[in-house]
Amino acid sequence: MAAAGTRSPLFSRHTPGGVFSIESTLLTLGNYWYVDSGAAGKGTTSSFGYQPDTPFSTLVAAWDSGNLAAGDIVLVAAGHTETVSAAAGMDCDTAGVRVIGLGTGDQRPTVTLDTDALADIDIDAANITFQNLRFIANFLDIAAAIDVNADGFTALRCEFIDTSAILNALIWILGATAGTSDRMVVAECEFYAFGTANTAAVSMPGTPDRCIIRDNIFVGDWGTAAILAAGIITKASILRNVISNLDAGDNVCINLADTSTGIIAYNGVGGRETDASTDQITGGTTMTLIQNYAVDEGDRSGVLEPAAT
Repeated sequence: MAAAGTRSPLFSRHTPGGVFSIESTLLTLGNYWYVDSGAAGKGTTSSFGYQPDTPFSTLVAAWDSGNLAAGDIVLVAAGHTETVSAAAGMDCDTAGVRVIGLGTGDQRPTVTLDTDALADIDIDAANITFQNLRFIANFLDIAAAIDVNADGFTALRCEFIDTSAILNALIWILGATAGTSDRMVVAECEFYAFGTANTAAVSMPGTPDRCIIRDNIFVGDWGTAAILAAGIITKASILRNVISNLDAGDNVCINLADTSTGIIAYNGVGGRETDASTDQITGGTTMTLIQNYAVDEGDRSGVLEPAAT
């Protein structure tokens, strides 16, 4: 028996119309919600989602329910699948929500974008996190799969995949054109993007501050760069990424506006570039660069990029 006054992170919660549940506050003081396309008792209305036995059938339904609030965690079952087929087909508009996928490998929850080149997922509220989810592009030249219009978006341990060279996302994660995608984090993700018209995996056209892109794997065909910042980004950290750009031209792996600030460190980049005079990390001339290595076509081992001075 616990001593008097001892506190536990476990507490009981009553589900409206249902039974009591015991939940842990170690991860959040908010509510837990459940999504599972394979559950027999799934549904789309606001009365679902409270329990694993009666989950929301889609993430779209969870976001549209009006139930979510800051601090909540949405748990998505292993093997879950759903499709986004229109512009703003999934509108993530509640701040401070974490969406966590369960399962490993191909059993991670999968969201497929298809039917419309403008099909996308809109991030329209601050501090939203996607964790351990798979995203698949399955239509010709999807313009921007995840459209980030708010600060604090995080993609953690997610996988982004083109179906083929013509069923693809031109851009997988697109920041806002204004300064409203500050503190964006893309970490420990995998990008496999082979669309021959692709532009970038992560694009920051505006002026975001304190963005972090770290510990990711980029393998694909990007005509501009895998990591692209056409706008002037500030206090950015681009760290320990491994990038293989298979574009047949004089490809670039990291391309940032010249007067951007921050640090680019410990990245390994390379591809099919044959012109040794073309750097694979370009721009960002006022940024701190530490021990980045590049491989051009025909090289067996990387060399410092840019060259040591």
